[in-house]
Amino acid sequence: MTELHIDGRAIGPNHPPYVIAEAGVHHYDSLELARAYVLEARKAGADAIKFQTYTADELVTRWAPLYWTDARFETQHQVFSTKRGLSPTEYRSLFDYARELGITPLSTPFDPASVDLLDGLGMAAFKVASADITHRPLLQDIAGKGKPVLLSTGAASMAEVRSALEVLESEGVPVALLHCSLAYPTPVDQANLSRLGLLAEQFPGRVLGYSDHTPPRDSALPCPASVLLGARVIEKHFSLNRHLAGDDHYHSVDPDGLARLVRDCRDAWAMSRPAAEITAAEESARTQARRSVVAATDLPAGTTLAAGHLAYKRPGTGVPPTQAEDLIGRRLAVDLAHDELITPDKLA
Repeated sequence: MTELHIDGRAIGPNHPPYVIAEAGVHHYDSLELARAYVLEARKAGADAIKFQTYTADELVTRWAPLYWTDARFETQHQVFSTKRGLSPTEYRSLFDYARELGITPLSTPFDPASVDLLDGLGMAAFKVASADITHRPLLQDIAGKGKPVLLSTGAASMAEVRSALEVLESEGVPVALLHCSLAYPTPVDQANLSRLGLLAEQFPGRVLGYSDHTPPRDSALPCPASVLLGARVIEKHFSLNRHLAGDDHYHSVDPDGLARLVRDCRDAWAMSRPAAEITAAEESARTQARRSVVAATDLPAGTTLAAGHLAYKRPGTGVPPTQAEDLIGRRLAVDLAHDELITPDKLA
């Protein structure tokens, strides 16, 4: 599989990167705010806007400790319980709005009920979070829907990636593998982008991608750099206000940053297209900046050309200097003015 399709958009080596603006739960249970995220992602040029669908009781035990720093909470359950999520009716309204704007709506499901809800809304593809790569029952539920799957692989061994792929591909669904660092935030020097090469080596023929958690204030390079290394799906957290506390705001791009990311990633793709010996942009310079053999001075017809009769000047529309020796000893059929091109039609 060298490409897959989401909502009619081809994704693969020969297509511009597919950019997903990850809004997560930044809507804070507000349909109005969620719609604002959809609109801003569309204006920035993203291909898709993605949310997250879960309930705290289905996701985490009440005693599971935090694995990140937040002085306001002691357990993950406390954190996730602050969000009720959107209702099915609100999700339908949100997805319809996104489609009206021409941007694909996605959401990551974290439980079977959410899988069914999103599938019932006609969601075009499923995203599997890195933390659920070993959640075989969830993978089986998702694979059973028969839609493309974007599989994040953060903190996963190659054996775990292979096992998840076997579950998903057993149902015949196309899968893109997204490199990801499951560290929030990810220091730029630990982005580990060379892992894209390992994924390509271990799982040839798969579409690759990158889900980025590096803070944009540290560097704008990781996403476009990943495109140069073969990523064709790019996921980046997106916030309308990066200064808000909690959630993923602190390592998100704002609307202007998202627009720059989209441009940079597509520019990186354009720069990494299959190699051309000579590009179209070079043709004019190739002709006009190179040199030709010209008359070093006025030369009358009948002159037998010697090295001293020749000079080498722009433009390169005549005989190139590499063929100058072929002119030595030839006789001129016409008069030549100083700097005039010496071409075969002027020789006897």
